[in-house]
Amino acid sequence: MTAAIQALAVLLAGPLVGCEIAVAVFLHPLLSRLPDDAFRAARSAGADQLGRVMPFWYAATLALLLAAAVVAPGGYPTWLIGSAAAVMVLVLVVTIAMMVPLNNRIANYPADQPAHELRQSARLWDRLHWRRVALLVIMLVLVLVGIS
Repeated sequence: MTAAIQALAVLLAGPLVGCEIAVAVFLHPLLSRLPDDAFRAARSAGADQLGRVMPFWYAATLALLLAAAVVAPGGYPTWLIGSAAAVMVLVLVVTIAMMVPLNNRIANYPADQPAHELRQSARLWDRLHWRRVALLVIMLVLVLVGIS
């Protein structure tokens, strides 16, 4: 049972981190080079789609990290996996408090408004996202070391 929960935690956390890295490294830099109308459409669609999917992925990852910490054999594994869960809680708090409002603004940005304000919001979101990616990488390293 312990191995299955730990495997599921890694199977959710690993691709989550990979997806968020891909957004930071490839997707958003590529979108930032688009003309204003295309940028607006792409960022809005991406913010809307990922804004619907990611909350469930984040919550499921946290739930499995908590379960993995509970079933861990004690000592350092429990501490490391518990720390990974704590980092994930921090990620969720920052995401809900700071990034979700920005994401909603980006997703619902009016087409008749100047794109410079949208680009400014997107740049702020991207800076926050890089910090979130760093925390997610730390979370993944902690859980991987904890289960090994």
